[in-house]
Amino acid sequence: MSQNKPKSLCYNPNMKKVLLCIAVSFAISTSAVWANEITDDYMDIAASYAVSGNYATAEEYLNKILSLEPGNKEVANLKIFLQQAQKGSIPSAIASSDSKLLQAQNAYKTGNKQSQMMFLTQAAASGGYWQNMFAGHFFRKEKQYSKALQYYQAALNATTQSSAPLLYIGICYFEMKNYNEAYPILTQFIAYNQQESYAYAMRARVATELGRYNDAETDVITAIALEDTIEYRYLEGLILFRRGNYKKAQTSLEKIASQIQTSDVYKFLGLSYYATGDLNNALLNFDKAIILSNDDVELKTKYNEIKSKLRNQMQSGV
Repeated sequence: MSQNKPKSLCYNPNMKKVLLCIAVSFAISTSAVWANEITDDYMDIAASYAVSGNYATAEEYLNKILSLEPGNKEVANLKIFLQQAQKGSIPSAIASSDSKLLQAQNAYKTGNKQSQMMFLTQAAASGGYWQNMFAGHFFRKEKQYSKALQYYQAALNATTQSSAPLLYIGICYFEMKNYNEAYPILTQFIAYNQQESYAYAMRARVATELGRYNDAETDVITAIALEDTIEYRYLEGLILFRRGNYKKAQTSLEKIASQIQTSDVYKFLGLSYYATGDLNNALLNFDKAIILSNDDVELKTKYNEIKSKLRNQMQSGV
């Protein structure tokens, strides 16, 4: 694994953010000179918003540049690029330079997955960064993680301008349950992208599977500090449960249970109550989890186990 990749803000496993931040960076680096300091500042602000995922505001600042420079074709093209990327398509600025990518895009639009795969792999044979990234995305989406790894590694080797493939490589190793490989790769990515919440959350998941609960809790707290989301809060509750801190897990999961109401949240909330001997609250949450689950045998077994214990307590007068 190469250790010499530059810092990059291209991190989100969602392809859109990777496309957008590299597109903005590319536009800044390839433009000869922005007209004045105001438009230069607007471009920097647009880049920051694109990287943070606030695409609407990024577009607003591109519009401000265009209001000052209506003839600025680079910014106009970047705006189109941003809009296309948000729709999840391969932006025409990339596809138009590679006939195989263009054919893959057309195959995707018609739902011909076999042709899409064929054209993407043919495009990737050129050794190009984007070609291999799109091929990697395809196979990762198809859960063919070992194949996806090959293309992400090729993308990493193809450029010195992006550390984005490192995150995808880490995710693939995680999905393959190869946690010992995933952890150092994600650590390397974080070294280049120290403000990226998803990377910390991803490494927290890996650390949890490795039983490194202190590291996992530190990473999820960092992720929440950078971007407070329900998903990260759920992960925090799960980590607390896994490390045996059931009271804190209860507090954490109770805060989000009313907001996302999924089987898993109620399941781990129920397990946390069960572990502390609160059978009534355990049963209540397992009941909710069963309603929301797809025939989870483990849930039903635990539910019946708790009901039996409560019945025995009532019969013994406890």
